[in-house]
Amino acid sequence: MPLSESEGVPAAVAPPLVPTPGATPSPPHPDLSPPDFHARPWVHARAVGGIAALGLAAGVAGQAEALARAPAGLAAAVGVILLATPALVVGHQYLRMRASPGALLSAVADAFTRGGVVALGVSPAVVWLSATSDLGPTVGALVLFALGAFVLLRTLLNLVDVERLAGGSTEGAGTFALLWTGLGGLIGLRLLFFFTF
Repeated sequence: MPLSESEGVPAAVAPPLVPTPGATPSPPHPDLSPPDFHARPWVHARAVGGIAALGLAAGVAGQAEALARAPAGLAAAVGVILLATPALVVGHQYLRMRASPGALLSAVADAFTRGGVVALGVSPAVVWLSATSDLGPTVGALVLFALGAFVLLRTLLNLVDVERLAGGSTEGAGTFALLWTGLGGLIGLRLLFFFTF
């Protein structure tokens, strides 16, 4: 006896979606670079000019000794970049962190660029103090030390950011960045005193 439509075989039911074992989301791409990094050459040139201008600003108004020490800040910054940055890249790769060397170099360059732009902004005030009083060299040195601290702090934050964006550990990156910025600060101070005294 034929079955009625109501007694027919039930329609096939789609099997439930079961996650495939072992399927994990892919980690972030290691070459991912953070936004807002200054990558334009004219910005870097303006930053180098700012650090040089800050040193020269402290040496105006016939202060020959201060003028002779004007390149100290620029020499210290270049020395930190040339002497400490290779240690950053090698140590980062040795510890098997995830951020790419290009991202690390961009992080360091961005911090020094920001510091140079700030130096360019405060140079007119140092020029005015040098031209109207004897406080120019003293204020220039204080601003230079404050600028160095700002650059090191910005570098530390940038290095943690690039490691976080690459999917690495922020704790390990923070410890490593703190040690590296400490090394960079010591090198910068040594070079600054070498060119100043």
